[in-house]
Amino acid sequence: MTVPAPGPPRPGPPRPAGDGEALAGLRAAVAALPEAAAAPAEEFDAADHAARFEAVHDALVAVLADVDGT
Repeated sequence: MTVPAPGPPRPGPPRPAGDGEALAGLRAAVAALPEAAAAPAEEFDAADHAARFEAVHDALVAVLADVDGT
């Protein structure tokens, strides 16, 4: 028995006008993260660190939801 080759991908629904906003938000959140060597260890603020990574997480979830909705 042979399996037929898959055809071309079917076009999805039209992308919303605001497409890319979630990705832009993710890029901004990642850009707000400090570089590893930017500050000495004694200046480490755990609350700020957690807030920045939570923002990246939320932005990534928004991107994945946007992709899942297409």
